[in-house]
Parts: sequence; C-alpha cells; structure tokens
Amino acid sequence: MTDAITDLLNAAGSDCGPAEFHGQIVAHAALSDGRQKKLTQQTVAAWLALTSVSENLMQVTDELHQAAAESLDEFSDFDLTLLLPDDNAPMDERFSELTCWCSGFLHGLGLAQHAEGLLAQPDIREMLEDLAAIARSLAPVPDSEDNESDFMEILEYIRVVVLTIAMDAEPSPSRPA
Repeated sequence: MTDAITDLLNAAGSDCGPAEFHGQIVAHAALSDGRQKKLTQQTVAAWLALTSVSENLMQVTDELHQAAAESLDEFSDFDLTLLLPDDNAPMDERFSELTCWCSGFLHGLGLAQHAEGLLAQPDIREMLEDLAAIARSLAPVPDSEDNESDFMEILEYIRVVVLTIAMDAEPSPSRPA
C-alpha cells in the first residue's frame, strides 16, 4: 500500500512520503471528537503544500483516516497500524520511515489549535519530546535481533502515546467539540 500512496503523493507533486502523511492523518484522527470523520480537500492540500488534491488521493486519505479513527475509538482493540515498510524491509529503512511518521504526527498535532491545552500537559509534553527525539534520529540502524526487538518496543511506545493523546483529547466543557 505504501507504494501506491507514494505514487499518488508524487503524482500530486508533494515531497511528503507515505509514513509522514499517515502520521498527519493519525494526529487528526487522534484529536478528532468523532463528529468529523472525513478530512476536507482543503486540509489535505494544506498539509501537502498543494493547491488541490486528486480524488484518488482523497479516497486513500479517507480510508486511512477512517481506519485510524476506528482503531482509536474507546471501544476498539487499539489495533492502530502505522503505515511503514513491511517487516522484510531493511531495519534502517523501517526506522527511517518511523522517524518520518513521528515527524508527520508531531506536525499534525502542531496544526491543531484547539489542542494547545492538551499538548501542554506535563505527561503529554514528555511523550511528545520522546517522539521528537525519535523524529530527529538519523543514525543508521543495522539489521540485528536486538535492533528488531528495540524497534518493536519503540513502535509499541508510539502506539501508546497516540492512544493516550486520543483518550485525553475527548471533548470536555473546557474544550468545545
């Protein structure tokens, strides 16, 4: 699926990759109050620094957003799957794309003006700093069993961060829906 999304993003003229794009989509889903199930073309075009977005790209975006929203629902099994290269890809490529995913997620959170209070909470702030550190990681990561294990732990931690933000982002009287 990442190849198809890469092709759509490239055809649109965006330099955003599929992992980064998915991170932005998941950030929106995590902060969404459940009423806004779809992203607008204007929002997606702004993310990608484009003037317009093709119907095909919007369809894929809608599918990814719906899947993310469903996996973050309080009654789900939290089966969020990050859009990354498959397990057969070299570890360095997988980790590099994970850094892009974190960057996209952080960017998506930063665009959400209504989430300032949530993102300022000390526990959330610390988790976001962890994601920022992951996003800044540039060192090559060779294939090894230890690195595979570390990668899986980091991936699970990121999923917990996303779930925490989604659960804490529920509408409250102080944050209108």
